[in-house]
Amino acid sequence: MDVSIVIVSFSTNRLLDECIASIKRETTCSHEIIVVDNASSDDSCRMLREKYPDVILIENTENAGFARANNQGFAVARGRYFFMLNSDTVILDGAIDRLFDFMEKNPDIGICGPRNIGRDGKMQYNCDHFPSVWNSFCYFVRLGDIFPRSRFFNPNQMRYWNYAEIRDVDRMVGCSLLIRSGLYKNLHGLDENFFMYFEETDFCYRAKKSGARITYYPHAVILHYGGESSKVAENEPVISNTVASYFHRSLYYYYLKNHNLFSRIAFRLLNLTFGLFLLLHSSVSGNGEKRNMALCYGKVLIRMALVRQQKKCKEHFDHDFPAKNNSNISNTGKAV
Repeated sequence: MDVSIVIVSFSTNRLLDECIASIKRETTCSHEIIVVDNASSDDSCRMLREKYPDVILIENTENAGFARANNQGFAVARGRYFFMLNSDTVILDGAIDRLFDFMEKNPDIGICGPRNIGRDGKMQYNCDHFPSVWNSFCYFVRLGDIFPRSRFFNPNQMRYWNYAEIRDVDRMVGCSLLIRSGLYKNLHGLDENFFMYFEETDFCYRAKKSGARITYYPHAVILHYGGESSKVAENEPVISNTVASYFHRSLYYYYLKNHNLFSRIAFRLLNLTFGLFLLLHSSVSGNGEKRNMALCYGKVLIRMALVRQQKKCKEHFDHDFPAKNNSNISNTGKAV
């Protein structure tokens, strides 16, 4: 078996169907498809049973999160390579085959990712440096707008670079990553203390520390719709206090795990300062959606900076997004 493809799905029936159809249409290397369903409220599981009986389906009775669900899928995988794929993606022009061939020719590369494009056909910035206080400062004060071609002042998402050539990077977005199975196993998979956000960043960080290369390969292209599992209703993206809070909880956990005390304190102070700035600015600016978003985000930054960081993020998510069914879940869920 060449490639084991694991797709974590949460109520993305239509997109999951489109994703799997594209895999079957565009992939010739030997592969298996494993779908881990995180207690979807739609007909995703029924669709898979009826339309794709060859797909390995693991049904969870609660939302196990992105990290744990991927680990469940890869625990039963047989491929020499593990492909982490979001359900809101479409494989274009043999992208998986291209990534596989590239990795076969470059045995020193541990993780490889494609060029991602959005539904509008525009390139998505899916590479980045590891999180740092300086990178956050540049983002908050928008130094990248002033120095767009500067690596020093515009580090976020590596926007100073045109994404045109093969390049080693620190990390890539986890919506589409090809990973050597041996590397994944040696690093014990994703850290399940992350429920959602930054689990792939932490994995890339550990992979780099182990000596593995992480490489962007632009000659493989994948369509990534983005954000489809984080919707509260049809066509309603969740850009909310809750999701922003969870994003920052995961980021704080990443700092707790991978940064020293000085960096963690500096990061808290930076977030607290910018949060206060947003509150003050929104209090004197006019009404409107932008003002409300700034107010919401400012409150999130202040609250996260003042709350003692938990070693795990899962408990917070259970409170913010209670599962339909909170029954216990086994290590492998329910395989169908």
